[in-house]
Amino acid sequence: MKKCKSCRMDIDDKAKKCPHCQADQRIWFVRHPIITGIIAIILISMVASSGNSGNKSTNATGNNSTTSSETQASPSNQPAERQVVGTAKTIGAGTFTGGTDVAVGLYDVTPGAGQSGNFIMSGADSYNEILGSAGAAGGVLKVRVKVSGGDSIKISGLSKVTFTPVTTPFVKAYGPVKLYAGTFTVGEDIAAGRYMVTPGTGDSGNFIVSGADSYNEILGGDTKYGGVPSVSVSLTNGDEITISGLSTVNFAVAQ
Repeated sequence: MKKCKSCRMDIDDKAKKCPHCQADQRIWFVRHPIITGIIAIILISMVASSGNSGNKSTNATGNNSTTSSETQASPSNQPAERQVVGTAKTIGAGTFTGGTDVAVGLYDVTPGAGQSGNFIMSGADSYNEILGSAGAAGGVLKVRVKVSGGDSIKISGLSKVTFTPVTTPFVKAYGPVKLYAGTFTVGEDIAAGRYMVTPGTGDSGNFIVSGADSYNEILGGDTKYGGVPSVSVSLTNGDEITISGLSTVNFAVAQ
């Protein structure tokens, strides 16, 4: 026996309605099946929506992580590569203008075979070399030059001078390097670090470093006239190295 939910009279345990007051004894969900079905559908939809949101959040986090990794590994964060600037050009004796006769850029300049003469640049960039006959009277076999718009280029005693754009990759590893006459940049043509610098056999000329570090020496030649057989230097990225009158300059890793 059980009590009626309405009148509280004793009724049969299995009775669906009270025989005294006719009150329905079934639970609310059984008495309202349509509403119950609607509520069930709403609840299922809410649960499914919550699950999808969680997956999207996880995916978004994963995507953000991937994007972050890709950003860290993107080429823009990698060491820069040399960009070739300039156009190959061959000229002879005379006066020429940077940006007009020779395109603005970075070049290795060489004389014609067996030739020797004067190569002079002035303006934003300055060079004064005997081009050809390496080792003789300060002559060099080639010179690294930067040509800017408006630079004056004067060549005498040479019927053929070739400007070749520099294509060699940046030197990123600290180690021994050989340079020559012209201008070079630490972090591009030689890695930063400490070096023992010596001239090539029989060479003598000027060795200058400017920037965060500063050196100015006559490298090679008679010590009576201020020449030194070697110089110990510390180089920092961005330093500019200027070499004149020397066909070869050896940079050995300092111990």
